[in-house]
Amino acid sequence: MFPLKDNLRCLTFPLVTVILIALNCGAFIWETIQLSSGSGDAMLKWMLVPSSIMSAFSSGEPYQIKWAIISLFSHAFLHGGLMHLAGNMIFLFTFGKAVEARLGWAKYIGFYLLGGLAAAFAQIASDPTTSIPMLGASGAIAGVLGGYLLLWPKADITGFVLPMFIVRIRAYWFLLAWFIMQFLPIIQSGGDLSGGGVAYWAHIGGFIGGVLLGGLARLIQPTSDVCYIPSDCPPCDAEPDEDWDKPQK
Repeated sequence: MFPLKDNLRCLTFPLVTVILIALNCGAFIWETIQLSSGSGDAMLKWMLVPSSIMSAFSSGEPYQIKWAIISLFSHAFLHGGLMHLAGNMIFLFTFGKAVEARLGWAKYIGFYLLGGLAAAFAQIASDPTTSIPMLGASGAIAGVLGGYLLLWPKADITGFVLPMFIVRIRAYWFLLAWFIMQFLPIIQSGGDLSGGGVAYWAHIGGFIGGVLLGGLARLIQPTSDVCYIPSDCPPCDAEPDEDWDKPQK
C-alpha cells in the first residue's frame, strides 16, 4: 500500500514538513558525495548500531556516549538509496501536513523527534547485540502515521495497492492495514530478522509512539478546524438565486 494524497485541506503552510524533506534530501546528497569519495566507513558513526549504543552507555566513556546520542537522531536523516528516500518522503508529505497543522510547528518538531526515538529504542530492544546499522526516516515517519490515525482518522486516503490498483479508503483502515503489515515479515521469519533489510521493529515502535503522542494531543485539544474536507461541488439540486448577480450590501 502506497499513499498518494489525502482529502484534507489545511489552513497553514507545512513549513516543518518541507524543511524535514529538504534536510533528508540534503543528507542523501552528502551521503552520495561521501560514498563517491571513498569515505563510506566514516558515515557509520552517524547510523544507529544497537551493539555500539549498548557498548557506549555501558562503558561510561563520554566521547562514545556523545556519538551514541547523536546517532539516535542522525540515523533518521540517512537513507540507503534513492527509492528508500523517495518512498519515505512521499509518506511524510502525505501524512505530515495535517499532523503539523494540528500540532503547530514547535510541537510537531518534538513529535517527529520523539517518534524517531521510540522507533530507535524498539529496534535496539529487538536485538541489542546486533551490529547491523539502521538508517532512514521510516521510524520517525511511522510516528507521524500513528499520530494521523488519532488526529484525522476519518480523512480519506487515495493510494495504490500492487499491482497498481488505485483505492480510496478511510485513513484508519489504511493506517491499521499498514501497521499490521509490519508484523507479517516478523511472523514469517519466526522473529529472526538478523539478515538485515527493513527495520520492522522500528516501524512498530515509531507507530505506537505516535499513537500515544497523538492520543495525548487529542486529549489536550479534542477538536480542530485547522484542516477541513472541501466540498466537491455546492448543493447541485438547490434552486438558483434570482438575485445572484446583484451586488451585496
